[in-house]
Order: sequence, then C-alpha cells, then structure tokens
Amino acid sequence: MKRTVQVGVIVIQCLALLVLPAAGKAAADHSLPPVEEILIDLGDHQLTAWAWGDPTAELVLALPGSGASNTRYFLLGALVASSGYRFVAINQRGIAGSSGHLEGLTLHDYADDIARVIDYFGAPQAHLVGWALGNRIQRTVATNYPDKVATVTLLAAGGLVAPDLAPGVLNRLLSEPDLPLDEKQALARESLFAAATDDQQVRGFVEQLSYWPAARRSQQVANRAVPREHWWAGGDSPLLIVQGLEDRTAPPSNGRQMQQTYGDRVTLVEISDAGHLMGYEKPEETARAIVEFLKRHSL
Repeated sequence: MKRTVQVGVIVIQCLALLVLPAAGKAAADHSLPPVEEILIDLGDHQLTAWAWGDPTAELVLALPGSGASNTRYFLLGALVASSGYRFVAINQRGIAGSSGHLEGLTLHDYADDIARVIDYFGAPQAHLVGWALGNRIQRTVATNYPDKVATVTLLAAGGLVAPDLAPGVLNRLLSEPDLPLDEKQALARESLFAAATDDQQVRGFVEQLSYWPAARRSQQVANRAVPREHWWAGGDSPLLIVQGLEDRTAPPSNGRQMQQTYGDRVTLVEISDAGHLMGYEKPEETARAIVEFLKRHSL
C-alpha cells in the first residue's frame, strides 16, 4: 500500500534547512515536488522508501551506501523528479522500518530484492542509482537482470583503487555513535567532504547522521562474499559515473579506470570541490548530470 504523508515533506524540509540553506529555501518555497513515504511489499518482507514525481513517469530506483538510510537522497530525489521522473529511494533490509533477515546474505540477495521492486512497480525496466556500496548492489542487479535495467548511475564508484585514508577513519565515524560531535565532524571532514565545503554543512550532516549497524554488517558481509569481477562491469547497460574530485574514500581514479576499460559505454562526470558526498555538497550539479544522462537514454 502506498500513502502520502505530510510528515515526510516536513522531514525533507528540515534536512534541507539543516544541511543546505539554499536547498531549504527551495523546499520551503514548494519549488520541489513533495515526497511520499511508501511501503514496498515483497511478500516475505517489506521495504520502506521515499518517492517523488509522477507515478507514471520513467522509474528511477536509488540505493544509499552501506547501513545508511534513504535520507541521503533527500534533495537529489526531488531535483531529479522535478525533471519528469519517478524517483524512489529505498531503505534496504534492517533500515528505517524495512524488514527481512540479514544473516548469510550476498550481493545477489540484495540484488534480488531490487529486481523484485522493479516487478512490484510493474515497470518493464528501471534506471538504477547507487551511492557507494549501494552502487555495487545496483551493478549486481544489472549483471544478474540485464533485461530489467535501462541504465546504471554510480555515485562514488569505488572498489578497485583503495581509499586514500588512514585505516579505520570512516569506520570510527559510522560505528562509534557516542563520539564527541567535534571529533565526528573532523572524521567526516577527512573521509567524506571536500576542503572547500562549509563547516556548517559538515556539522549539519554529522548532527543528523544515523546508521543501522546490523544492516551495515550484513551488507559488508554480502560484499565480501561476491568477487569484484562479478559486479564491477555493471552488466552491459549504459553507465554514468559521478564523482567528487576530492573523494578520498572512493578516489576518482576508480571512475577513470572504468571509463578506460568500457569506453563509450561510460559517461564520466567529475565535480570539483566535492568529496564522497557530492550529492550533499553539489546537489544541483549532481542532479543535472543524472538528468542529462537519463534523457540521453530515455525509455
């Protein structure tokens, strides 16, 4: 059952005001489409999601990084949907009300969930978007279910070139919730943001940061269970890679090597003054890259 809830709109506006003042003004002015909170019933388990845009428009399914909720798309979803798409940002198993067991899963299991979501919406094909580990799951979907996938967009497409970080920096940020706020901000600045990103923006992100540890562990186990060679190519659909030039967690050389390997199949967009969270730091530039790519590969 799908339902529209006013509280979802309030959440979007509050997050925008907290992290991105300009975006908060746009949301407050109602220039962005409203959000719906929806429940995707897969039979044996359910996934919660946020959706924007016309339900009859081309379907875009988005996944966040490991253990994170769909709040990562709080502005990107609205911006992309405002260009004529149905954008659905999904909470995976164990996150923000989504159910389903977490033990012994692989990327194939998580990919099966997304394939079933495509069927749930009755779409012959969907455009897939994945951020960080979420794009590894989406690449697995495209590999296992090529007929269901129109395009794949990778935000922060790591996996080949190692992070340019001291060991444990990102893990401390995401797994030690009781750290002092200033220490969290320093860790976030080092691992996720560009040097030019405003301190208020970084602090806003840290203040609303939440991860689901059990879901994150499950996704990490799932990732290790599948060789990189299986999912790296992302099937044979057109690929968009959007990456921040100051991403130290998924260094830009990852995307560049993918483009060298797969040639014209890959569209590479690099955003200056942006890190691993380019969708927070540069939301309009990130959304523009996605929309231009989707328009070139319209269903």
